[in-house]
Amino acid sequence: MTTIITTTGNNFATLTADQGITSDLIHPDMKKIVQQNSWLIGVAGSARICDQLQYLIQYPAPPKELIGKAQQDWYGWLVRQVVPLIDDVIKDTEMDAEAFLITHGKAFHIGENLSVITGSPYWAIGTGAELALGSLADKQYKPDWNKNHDLSALRAMEAASMHDPNTRGTLDQYRSYGNGKVIQRGVQ
Repeated sequence: MTTIITTTGNNFATLTADQGITSDLIHPDMKKIVQQNSWLIGVAGSARICDQLQYLIQYPAPPKELIGKAQQDWYGWLVRQVVPLIDDVIKDTEMDAEAFLITHGKAFHIGENLSVITGSPYWAIGTGAELALGSLADKQYKPDWNKNHDLSALRAMEAASMHDPNTRGTLDQYRSYGNGKVIQRGVQ
């Protein structure tokens, strides 16, 4: 499987993922994060569901009136406008995957039953998730969290890769800002 981590602060959200896959063959360089305009989509689980959520759905541009609003305002819009798109694509297929949807500095976790929870201040999915969550548990209370939570995500990924055999390969990390700008950070 994989490990995908999201962290959020006052100015941006991050999405960090390894590039290993779990199968009979080891492929060390599989992108787990897909950018679609202002959206970052990270999925852990069934490869078929991952492909469908990352490449078949055209995620809508958020309404301008949501920009700069609180996470709770985004939550309702996401449940009404985005989750039905996911449901339409996977149809009667069992969704044996979890996803992170990040846009405009807001992070959301989509569960296997299409439930939506916030990914703030941090969350992780995949086989190394428990290790990553343990690594992040106390870091959110540090005074520099809002400025450096992306570095905490990288340290959490290190912990997961040291102890989870399915977390491997190089890393990708993206930042999503409140204005919709997305930047991919070069991480090795």
